[in-house]
Amino acid sequence: MKNFKIILLCLLPILTGCATTEVSTEFNSNLTSEGKKPVAAISAENYGYYLFGYLPICAGDPTQPNKNTMSFFEDTVTIENNNKMINLEAEKLGTEFLGDIRHSTNWTGGFSLWIIWKQVLSSNAFATKSVSQ
Repeated sequence: MKNFKIILLCLLPILTGCATTEVSTEFNSNLTSEGKKPVAAISAENYGYYLFGYLPICAGDPTQPNKNTMSFFEDTVTIENNNKMINLEAEKLGTEFLGDIRHSTNWTGGFSLWIIWKQVLSSNAFATKSVSQ
């Protein structure tokens, strides 16, 4: 039993969820399209671990992105939560439009003999503003 606790303590840092956002604001200043000027490319990523790919164990906390927080036994790795993280970053920048929103999901479970599965959900959006005339 003591060995099991030691193994669990060693694996706990590996089995943590994480929710992050990244913003890139470097663009060609002359770039415009359909009367809109680019403001930022925004990325959001959330991942979590699931027992047999169905029962959530731990996942990133999308209400506090970029902080080392997680939620236990709750499935927070959803497109809706990633969209909320992207919208939060877009509001900080004062953007008017979000376009070209893309989501991708990746499941892996081979590292644990398909008992513990990891889901990674990545989302990207392009934020723009209207060009003043």
